[in-house]
Amino acid sequence: MLTQYSRFLNGVQKALKVLEILLLSAIVLIMVYQCVMRYIFQQAQPWCEELSLYLSIYSVFLGIPIAVRRDSHLQVDFLLSFLSKKTRSLIAGVSSVAAIVFMGVFFWYSLSLIQHATGASTTLPLRMRDIYYSFPIGAILVILFSVEAAALNFARFLGREPLEKEGD
Repeated sequence: MLTQYSRFLNGVQKALKVLEILLLSAIVLIMVYQCVMRYIFQQAQPWCEELSLYLSIYSVFLGIPIAVRRDSHLQVDFLLSFLSKKTRSLIAGVSSVAAIVFMGVFFWYSLSLIQHATGASTTLPLRMRDIYYSFPIGAILVILFSVEAAALNFARFLGREPLEKEGD
């Protein structure tokens, strides 16, 4: 069952990587356009900075799950290097469960934020609610990837070495 779940997450991760490429490419193109308009034509476009900011927010919340899956978040693991592989797996599994709980709470409060968001973008025809949708989407994705990480680490702790996940 874990293998099927990991295959599903492989597809989700590939889709997220494509979205990240598109978002970051769009940000670069928009900012290049803004620089050309501002410094060559002296016609700065007010929407460029705002759209780049909103795309960056989505990029962050869609990139966090990829980092969770690859275990590539910034971490202080000096003390962990002195522990056995089994103990490290237990600590990583407990950390994944803590991440699931935290992101569940974050998800709940982000839905509340979306319900109460009444503001609108200054220069674009967007509501702030549209931007805030990135919060629960990112939270759900982190939960999905953290479930896999917890399952893999607890399996390693129990001595059932699962097959390594693909998708990196």
